[in-house]
Parts: sequence; structure tokens; C-alpha cells
Amino acid sequence: MLHYKSYRNASSLPWVTFIDGAGGIFQVWDKQLPEFKLHYNVLIIELKEKNGLSHSLDELDLDAISNGILRVLEDNNIAKSHFIGLSLGTVFVNYFSWKYPKSVDSMILAGAITKINRRLRFLFKVRSAFKSVFSSTAQFGIFSYYLLPNKNHRETRLFIKQQSTTWKEEEFLKWSEFTRKLNPVLNYLYSDKTEIPTLFIMGEEDKVFLPSVKRIASNKSDALLFIIQDCGHIVNMEQAMLFNRMVIGYLTGLEQATKNGKLGVGGRISLNPTTKETVEKQSNLL
Repeated sequence: MLHYKSYRNASSLPWVTFIDGAGGIFQVWDKQLPEFKLHYNVLIIELKEKNGLSHSLDELDLDAISNGILRVLEDNNIAKSHFIGLSLGTVFVNYFSWKYPKSVDSMILAGAITKINRRLRFLFKVRSAFKSVFSSTAQFGIFSYYLLPNKNHRETRLFIKQQSTTWKEEEFLKWSEFTRKLNPVLNYLYSDKTEIPTLFIMGEEDKVFLPSVKRIASNKSDALLFIIQDCGHIVNMEQAMLFNRMVIGYLTGLEQATKNGKLGVGGRISLNPTTKETVEKQSNLL
């Protein structure tokens, strides 16, 4: 079973499930946990087994991980949950929602990865060519600077660097190989119509992933896109207070829409323009 931590509040409150990517670490949600525990039941899933072992490349399979997430939900008697994914975690959240839509109330995709662009693919090729020259820590540092180049991204870079020191060589290679091959899956997931309300939260300075997210969000009727100024890829750490306000406001707006009976097909919330306005106003009030 996947490694997880659960924080139960009240049975009447909805569940919010956090999923990070690239090996997943609980600490990346430290700036969210105190506030979210006040308003929700919280589940944090780490993409490692309970014994602390990470998945091999063969085991790092979207279907297998989705089944693992479902098993964690069942183990905690969670019928449905809001899901918050970060970076590569957004891929797992999106795939899980496609495979098990009845288990998902909404998706919040932070620093969403919707396309592996040419520059990133080129960087993967360079990594492959020079993997015998540079250590995995050095390679990871190059990727970190590519994703988080600005001075105000320094705290996040340092956090990522500290976490990467515990990785073995094969850990970095595994995740980079997994990411490099994602485009066919991403193209399918984002071409498929979904009835699940979706919130994209992106940093204005996320030059790698923001352009493709803008295009996708503009074509999804059940999606909103919030862009945070002076912020890079890891939005929940760089602008934690604003991130928390946006997400809690969004979820509160969805709950109000549910009570008002503004539901779509299959009992899902339909984010028509009126409902979108309700959600946006609620986010701005918090």
C-alpha cells in the first residue's frame, strides 16, 4: 500500500487529498496542513510504499498508482474526495480522476504538467548523454534551475536540493524517464472531456508549463485558471497564504453551488458562467 497520513476532523466535513510527484514527500505540504486541517478531513499520499521503498521504473505505472490511491481511500472509508496535486502529482490526480471519476469531487492542479515541451525534452536528452559524467544530484540541480530560475525561487530550490540528497542514482533516473514519456498520456487526458470541476493554479513565472495550461484551461468549460504573480512552479510553497486562500475559497464555492442545486450530469457540479462567478467571488472573499 502507498504511504499516507490521514487527519480526521469531523465526519460531516469533506475530504481533501494531497498528492505530490517525483517520489512525493509529506513536507512539501507543510504550509497547507495547519489551515486545511481546520476546515477538512485531510489525507496526504506519498508515492512510496508503506515500508519506505520507492517504485521501480517498471512499477511506476499510472494504473498501478491509481489502484494504490483507491486502496488508500478504501482503507480510510473515503467514498469521495477533493484532490490537490502538485507538479507531477497533477498527472496522477488527473489519471486517477479519469479512471475512478466517482471518487473525485474536484481537482486542484497546482504547477500543472500538461505537456513536456521541446526544451524539456532536449534537457532529458542532454541528461541521458551525460549521465555518466554528472551525478544525479548535479543533474537534479540543473533541472531545478531550469524550472525555478529566479531569485525568489531560491527557498524552493533549496528545499528540493535538500530532499534530493536522500535520493539514490536510480531514483532520479526513474522519475526523469517516466516524465520524458508522458506526452501521449497527457495529450489523451486533456483531450478527454470531463465533468469534474478543475482549478489550475499556476505561477506567473512558470515559463515551462504555464503556456500549455493557458491553452488547455481556455478550452475546458469546467475549469478555472488562477495565476499567481511573482511566483514560479512550486506555487504552494512560494505563495502559501495566497494558495491556501484560493483553494479553500474555490472548494467553499463548490460546496455552496452543491447546496444551491447547481449540479451537472451524474451529480457533478456544473461550472457554468454563473457558478464560475460564485466560485471566483468566494475565492476573493477569503
